[in-house]
Amino acid sequence: MGVKRTSKGIRVCATFQSRKNCGIKLYKKNDREGTLVTFSEEFRYGKVFCALITGDTDEYTGYMLYENGTLFADPYAIYVEGYDKWGKLVKPEDCRCRLDESDYDWGQDKFPRTKYEDSFVYTLHVRGYTKSPSSGIELKKRGTYKGLIEKISYLKSLGVTAVELMPAYEMNVLEVPKKGNANNGGNMPEGSFKHSGGTSGKVMYSENGAIKNSGSVRQKINFWGYKEGFYFAPRTAYAMDSQNADLEFKDMVKEMHKNGIEVIMQFFFEENAKEDLVCAAIRHWVFNYHIDGVHMKGSYLAPAMVAQDPALSDIKIWYYGFDYGRIYGGKKADVRTLAEFKPDFMYASRRFLKGDDNSLGDFIRVMLENSENAGTVNYLCDYEGFRLADLVSYEHKRNETNGENNSDGTDNNLSWNCGMEGRTRRAAILNLRAKQIRNALTMLMFSQGTPMIFGGDEFGNSQDGNNNPYCQDNATGWVDWSQAEKGFNPGITAYLKFLVALRFKYKILHESKAFKLMDYKACGYPDLSYHGIEAWRPDLSNYSHSIGMLYCGLYEKADKEQDFFYIAYNMHWNPVTFALPKLPEGMTWQVLNDTEEPSDNFKMSSIKDQTKIECSERSVKILIGIGKPVKKTTKKMTK
Repeated sequence: MGVKRTSKGIRVCATFQSRKNCGIKLYKKNDREGTLVTFSEEFRYGKVFCALITGDTDEYTGYMLYENGTLFADPYAIYVEGYDKWGKLVKPEDCRCRLDESDYDWGQDKFPRTKYEDSFVYTLHVRGYTKSPSSGIELKKRGTYKGLIEKISYLKSLGVTAVELMPAYEMNVLEVPKKGNANNGGNMPEGSFKHSGGTSGKVMYSENGAIKNSGSVRQKINFWGYKEGFYFAPRTAYAMDSQNADLEFKDMVKEMHKNGIEVIMQFFFEENAKEDLVCAAIRHWVFNYHIDGVHMKGSYLAPAMVAQDPALSDIKIWYYGFDYGRIYGGKKADVRTLAEFKPDFMYASRRFLKGDDNSLGDFIRVMLENSENAGTVNYLCDYEGFRLADLVSYEHKRNETNGENNSDGTDNNLSWNCGMEGRTRRAAILNLRAKQIRNALTMLMFSQGTPMIFGGDEFGNSQDGNNNPYCQDNATGWVDWSQAEKGFNPGITAYLKFLVALRFKYKILHESKAFKLMDYKACGYPDLSYHGIEAWRPDLSNYSHSIGMLYCGLYEKADKEQDFFYIAYNMHWNPVTFALPKLPEGMTWQVLNDTEEPSDNFKMSSIKDQTKIECSERSVKILIGIGKPVKKTTKKMTK
């Protein structure tokens, strides 16, 4: 499908709803009128017209499809020109599809192929990540693929192994207004407004919770981009040079790969999306843009289509709920390429973090979740919902500026403001909020799934309580890099780096298979065990808010030190004293980190009493058992 240049001419294969008056309009460079070629019935196969246009076709550079007097862009076009000005209302017939692909030298580019157990995912919005003046990127590169390239060294410093991009395929970010709604035309400034239901209609916006109406207010921008688009074409508005968006995107992927970072793209398909379009689009991005995987959104059929495509068997595919029986035919996966991207970890860990009753059991379950057939992507915050800083600062969403009278966005935030709603200067509350963020990051990095954070959460980026900024192309939706140097935030970034380094240094902390919770090596310890105020006897009641988790390093030959780890989680509002399980002779417990102390520099400190450890209220202690176990020898019997 699509329009391609061949050695004999221009080959056209396109779907039309009509049986007559269908064709293609070809354009030369700087040609506004174009040359119309109408297809005859002999080239029709069902609703598909397929033809080869021969003759002097070399001078044509662009095209549009034609049906019953209407021009429209080819859904299979590899490049669509016209949407390069962000937020500008463009008529569909004013676009142009590019005919030829640009040459590109990939050099020695290689796919990193990082395993899920070795991965750390960082999700971001290409425009929103560097659009703010605080990003430190020069003006012309802000909000672009080139701007993102300049942040690669920062991403690498965090230990990121995969970047997930919110939709970056071409689309019209504004909906086309209904006829007679002339006031919605023109260029739209950076900002966000609401139109009343559906995809078009009378425009409304909200001010301090009160809906107002104005003919001068333009349409809302779909900032996130979860909608239909031109799935084969790169987003030109994300390029510094809109005429070379394809080359800039490839440069970005190439530089990511040089630094060992994978690129995962999000795609949103409607439920009625055709299999040939879905699979062909993903193949196009894998083969021509070297992306490493896709996160499928929308259609529940599309993920299975891609997963069963033989040409895509090596790429990562994320979705919520695969039909493994259909995909694998009852067999085990040779390589884990699929991954469950679901909110189970988010819900369970948020409830435990804020101290809900009856939350410990779910927390333990999601911390262990790990499958042989598929990976599991764990996160506390994603693009929808509160940012991590807002999760500990707001109990109620603040979405009035979205223009829906605060009715949009989830009400099930499972958040706690630590004593005061919103911004405050009270030191005690700020200290508690910073500690809760450190607690949350600890939970995430010690979970057995693949950890994911949303860009900016590592240094306290806030959206001022807006938990659904899908239309906020402004300071709310952009990452505020100035926050990285304020208050406790530099310490939070440093703490995340510490956790990432610790996780990937020790194999026992990022296993490829699920823990068995058994002493299957007869070494005296299970691979993972639970503890409480008594060793080996955790309190798993509905009212328990604390748990100790012991990771036994003796199960990992790859870990030279074979250290033990004991993580004491106390989400109770009172201190708790945990009984420490006894280590093998020759080993001792030391405190590696305490979220109660933000400036401990992650240096090990000795414990005088090796039988117990006190954990402050709402804090997490990381203990490490170091030393070499003394091997017991038995004397030989002599006559």
